[in-house]
Amino acid sequence: MGKYSIANTTREERAERSARAEAINSLGAKPVAPEDQLLFQRHIDGELEIEEVTQMLIDKYKEPPKALND
Repeated sequence: MGKYSIANTTREERAERSARAEAINSLGAKPVAPEDQLLFQRHIDGELEIEEVTQMLIDKYKEPPKALND
């Protein structure tokens, strides 16, 4: 298990890390979408590991592959 796994962190630690990440994001990126905030909340609540949240967000936002003819 990783350093930031649910088993190795408290709810408060996960909430603090999430708040810091959102603050950094606000310095130059678009605001976090409400549905993405729900994923982070599920991590804070201990339902999803951060790696799962990260993969879900990558899958959501990655561009589909372009056709060879484009």
